[in-house]
Amino acid sequence: MFNKIKFSSLIVWSIFFIILPLPLIFSLLTGTHSLGSQQQLSIYSGTIAYTWMLLAVFLGTRPHWLDRLVGLPNIYQLHGILATAALLLAWLHKFISHGGGLIKQTGDLALIILTGILIYSSLLLSNWLTAHSSNFKTFRQSLERIFKHELSLWIHRLNLLAIVLIFIHVQLIGFVTRNTPFMILFDSYSLATLLIYLKFKFNWYRLDEAELTVFKNQKISSRICELTLDGRQLAKLQLLPGDFIFLAFPRIKKLHEPHPFSIVDLPVDTGKLKLAIRADGDFTTALAKVKPGTQVKVTGGYGRYQHFIDEQPKQAKLVVITGGIGVTPLFSVIKHNLSRQIYFFYTAHQVSELLYLDQLNQWNRLNNFHGYWQKGRFSDNCIVEHLPASWKEDTLFLLSGPTPLIEHWQAFLLSQQVESTRIFKENFSW
Repeated sequence: MFNKIKFSSLIVWSIFFIILPLPLIFSLLTGTHSLGSQQQLSIYSGTIAYTWMLLAVFLGTRPHWLDRLVGLPNIYQLHGILATAALLLAWLHKFISHGGGLIKQTGDLALIILTGILIYSSLLLSNWLTAHSSNFKTFRQSLERIFKHELSLWIHRLNLLAIVLIFIHVQLIGFVTRNTPFMILFDSYSLATLLIYLKFKFNWYRLDEAELTVFKNQKISSRICELTLDGRQLAKLQLLPGDFIFLAFPRIKKLHEPHPFSIVDLPVDTGKLKLAIRADGDFTTALAKVKPGTQVKVTGGYGRYQHFIDEQPKQAKLVVITGGIGVTPLFSVIKHNLSRQIYFFYTAHQVSELLYLDQLNQWNRLNNFHGYWQKGRFSDNCIVEHLPASWKEDTLFLLSGPTPLIEHWQAFLLSQQVESTRIFKENFSW
């Protein structure tokens, strides 16, 4: 399956990085053959940069079909790399071009905006640095007191202003606009991206969105609340075990923008949608105050846990290694895969943060479920001692939780000759 995912990712990356910019480049060939090599490089680098910016916007709309194919973490990663690569090419375009007047001003302003947003996003929207540096995590938390979640998203949307400026920049270049095939493609790419973004933003013809209400909101630990949602439109959501969804509260200030959360219980199990949410930022802290009856907009589901399991042999055992709030999607995964032998290892910083112990104890009475949980991490030997004898040959490993936990166990399993095709994680470190 992972070979399938890697192949799918390779195809997607090739299409986005190479194939989609090619029609624009080919259409330029006839109109630039009389130009010097430096000016040709300037035009080609600017064209590719603009195409990659449009594709980054497209990926920001979280295409549901692409998530089910390669996973949203891979989409976010490609989004970030495309945007960074586009910015580098845009700077190359600036350094070797010789435009002036309004052409130069629109291009320079767009470049300033894009550079500022990339720096800002790296600090406040990307999770890679916080996952690998506790000092940076503390620094970011101090910044988030000023730059709230919704403000950060609006700042990020200045990318759209930069793209509009680049669009105007190109329309002002005479010898480019006289190239009719290029301009047809250029305008078509721009219009298609605009329509896709507007469809995403204003929810045109979306089949994976529902308007629900908060049925119950209760604390289940000092920092974790359990949110239960209900409503007639639950059936519209395309949910699988292990999925996550995006929540937005259109009538509550500072909670208008969608935020992702993993599902604990599916509607097919309880008739309602249940989530467990830890207060880590301004959005999640405010959720604890949401009252029953509040309207909530839900989009989803996203995720590949169940796809990964379904694409494996039915006799394969499951080993789940998880920690903290990362356990939440695994409850629905376990509930819908109890026909398999399951080995479950779960840790938290505090005993009070170990969730749904009654459910875990109930599952532990089954012959095919073997659950272990404790405060603080398990040693490698402790987990290995409780694994089935054939764990290196016929066992699937699901990893979730903090990035250090995921990276440690992925490295350990690979060092023990476990095939990468039998290890699955959904790590949002981008």
